[in-house]
Parts: sequence; structure tokens; C-alpha cells
Amino acid sequence: MFKKWAVIVSLVLTTLSPSAYGYQGGELLSPKAVHALGLNPNELTIIDFFAEWCVSCREELPEVEILSRQLMGRGVSIVGVDVDEDVEVGLAFQRELGLTFRVVADPEQVLVADFQPTGMPALYYVYQGKVLKVRYGAINNIRQVIIDEIRSLELAK
Repeated sequence: MFKKWAVIVSLVLTTLSPSAYGYQGGELLSPKAVHALGLNPNELTIIDFFAEWCVSCREELPEVEILSRQLMGRGVSIVGVDVDEDVEVGLAFQRELGLTFRVVADPEQVLVADFQPTGMPALYYVYQGKVLKVRYGAINNIRQVIIDEIRSLELAK
């Protein structure tokens, strides 16, 4: 429970402190992040930070799951980062939503500390280790928004 509140407080504080923003468009990910996420440099990867306690995540993830299936074999992959402090809670949440895309557990908040998302859910579009675009917070029609953004990046097959 403490870690959950620590993440929330961290998100609020980083939102209030402009100098504390994490990765922004145009920045290269740290080698540590690239390794932890197992990124394929030849694919556009959409990294989705989420947690069981995030209401917006619960609403958006089923759409992201559908999209991940549609994008298979098209040069785009989705990697989730589950920030739940209790890995079992995170796994149960993923099972409940039927998530099949790859998810990296981050119970110690290592990736959260590296990326410093200023809201949840948080999406990072990454290609060849470089952040191309970032989105924070709830997004209506997330599946269509992601499709449109992929097209605008012109990296999908």
C-alpha cells in the first residue's frame, strides 16, 4: 500500500515540477530501460505503463489488447509495464483483462524512476531506442488514437 501511495505522490510531484519530467519526444532511452523492456530496435514499440488501481487503465487496456492483436506482424509491438507493487495483484489484473501482449512487472518502480511518467496510463512511442511521442492520462477512443498516431509516425508496415 505504501508503494502505491509513493507512486501517486511521485506522479503528482513530477507533474508540479517541470524540471523533473522524464523522457520526452526526441530523447534516447537509457540502455538499462532498453534492456529491461527487451526492445526490438527495428520495431515501433508502444510502451504502456499501467496498474490495477488505475481506473483509466482498466478502461483502456481492453482496447490496447485488441490493437496489439491487430498490429501483430506489422512492425509495431506493445509492451506493458505493470507498476503494481504486488506482482500477484498485477498478474491477476492482467488475467482478468485477458492481456496477451508482453508485460514487464515493475514492482520496485525501477522503470517508473527511469521514465518518470506524469500520469497513468502513460504511453511512450519508441523506435530504435528513441522516444518519438509521449501521452499521459486517460484518452477516449485510445485504439483509434494510437492507430492515427502510428500512421502519423509512418513506421508501420
